[in-house]
Amino acid sequence: MSERITRRVFAKAGAMATIGLTTLETAGAMASQQPDAAPQPSAKANTLEVRPYQLMCVVCRIGQRQTEELGDARLTEILAAVREDPKIPARLRLNTESVYRYQNPGPQEDSPEGEMFNAKRDLDIIQKLGLVPGDARPAIDMFERLLLNVPATKGVCGYETVTADTWQGCPHAGSGNYEKGHALGIKAIIPPRDEQEKADFKKNTVAAIYQAETLQIRPHHLMCMSCFFGARMDNLGPIKEDNLFEAIDAIHKNPDIPVTLVRGTCMICPPCSHYEAETKFCLGGRSMALRDQKKDLDVLQKLGLKYGDTLPARKLYELLYERVPSTRDVCGYGDGEKRAPEWSICGDPEGKETYRKARAANLGIKS
Repeated sequence: MSERITRRVFAKAGAMATIGLTTLETAGAMASQQPDAAPQPSAKANTLEVRPYQLMCVVCRIGQRQTEELGDARLTEILAAVREDPKIPARLRLNTESVYRYQNPGPQEDSPEGEMFNAKRDLDIIQKLGLVPGDARPAIDMFERLLLNVPATKGVCGYETVTADTWQGCPHAGSGNYEKGHALGIKAIIPPRDEQEKADFKKNTVAAIYQAETLQIRPHHLMCMSCFFGARMDNLGPIKEDNLFEAIDAIHKNPDIPVTLVRGTCMICPPCSHYEAETKFCLGGRSMALRDQKKDLDVLQKLGLKYGDTLPARKLYELLYERVPSTRDVCGYGDGEKRAPEWSICGDPEGKETYRKARAANLGIKS
């Protein structure tokens, strides 16, 4: 239980499952190395089996300023696994009495407060998360969801009134440690990307954009560029988190520069805090990458194009503004309705004003 989980453990295909880890069919990693290629068939990958209460315990221990060794072998193992690979699927398992019994983990990892308290606490947490037993999410998404939906231990790990010995609750529930860990946010659980690495990627990829004969841009980033331009029309300039300005600037300098629509992350992404250089994945949390894929496909469908198509920038933006008059049509899913945290809406559900401004100005592209 106390053995640290290393990158080698996660990378070794077909390895024996580590305690608390099983295998799961997930998308093959090779697709991340080839962003223009179609997704590959699923391959065996590790998944982290966790009890809902253990997510809260990790945050609670971090609130005690315990950064690596959490004073509990299982919690330390979970944290190490998540930091080693924030993408690892975390699957919630808890003990139930009816149709969800197929995923029951048994009492082996119950905390000492008793079977009924453990059952109620796990059910309370998963209800607040809006999930069901057996649900899995990338670990970064799961912790983001926890921080969004469970801000405090009150009524979950402990109760204002102790009605019986069975319902004493966790002795740490009133310590404030969970709330302190919650206030530290996702960066305390998964350390942010190194700033120097981001700066190096910014420098190198900006140079690549200005040297490129063809820009490679994922479809929905055409809309992101529009919102960026519309918000900064009077003070347009670069930022450190992405290359939106540089892509716009390259088009202003050459309105007919070819733009190839690519799958996955693109020339705009490498300086971003959410960009994972090793896999070229977006680790935005709460399924940002999933939303982005849908937005890419929605844009392609509306434009009548496909990945790999190349058009002059001027023509591409003429087509975009003709067929996508509002961000509601793509970023708001056409109806402006948010159905789950994984399907949040970027900006105003009715459509962002910054996009309207950019559309009216044709992104500043000269005729």
